[in-house]
Amino acid sequence: MKLTVIILAAGCGRRMEAGRNKVLLPLAGRPVLCHVLDMWQNLADSIVVAAAQADWRQTGAICATYNIAIQMVEGGASRAASLARALAVAEPGAGGAAELAAVHDAARPLTSHADIRRVIAAAQRHGAAILATPITDTLRYQGEGGLCGPVLPRERLLAAQTPQVFRRDWLSEAYAQASEAELAAISDDASLLQARGRECAYVWAQGINLKLTQPVDMIMAEAIIKMR
Repeated sequence: MKLTVIILAAGCGRRMEAGRNKVLLPLAGRPVLCHVLDMWQNLADSIVVAAAQADWRQTGAICATYNIAIQMVEGGASRAASLARALAVAEPGAGGAAELAAVHDAARPLTSHADIRRVIAAAQRHGAAILATPITDTLRYQGEGGLCGPVLPRERLLAAQTPQVFRRDWLSEAYAQASEAELAAISDDASLLQARGRECAYVWAQGINLKLTQPVDMIMAEAIIKMR
C-alpha cells in the first residue's frame, strides 16, 4: 500500500520555553525535525510537513536535504487545521482507497522503526491503528474543592501516541464530516474515525517514544540517543 506521512511541525512549543519552535531546536547536533524525517524517509512513499509561516524558510532548508518527495504546507491555527491542510495537498496515487495516511507529531523524534512498522501493519489489517502505551500511574477524576475524585480503572486505559495510521479515505472522510467544535477539541485523530463508526486498533510501543514538551525532555532525549 502507498503510504503518505503527515508530520505536524507547526506548533509554537510554549512549554519548552525556548523562544522558538521546539522541532527546530538542536538534538544531538541536528534539528529535532531531522530525526523525525530520518525515521520516515525509508518507510513512507511521500511526506507532507505542516510548518508554521515563521519557520517556513528554515523548515524548507531542512526538507531540501532529503531525497524523498517532501511537500510543505502552512500550518493552521490548530492541530486539526494543520492536518486538514496537509491532507488537501497530499496528492493520492494509484492506490486510491487502499492508500494509507500516517500522522506523526514532529515532537516525537525517538520512535523506533520497529514500532512504526507494527502500526502500519495493524492499519493494513484493520484500516486504522495507533501506537499506545499502558497507563502506569493511578488516575483519578478531579473532585470539587481540590479533593480527589474516583479512581479510573487503569487496566482498561491506554495513552494514545503517534504515529497513527489510517486508510486515507477514512481519514479524509472523517475530517470532511467533522464539525468545527469537533475539530477544535480533538488531540487524537482516531477519535474522529471512531465517532463515525470506524474501528481502530492499538499497538503497544516496545521502544521509547518520548514527546518533547518541556526543557527536561530535551536532556532525556539526548541521553537516549547516546545510549542507542
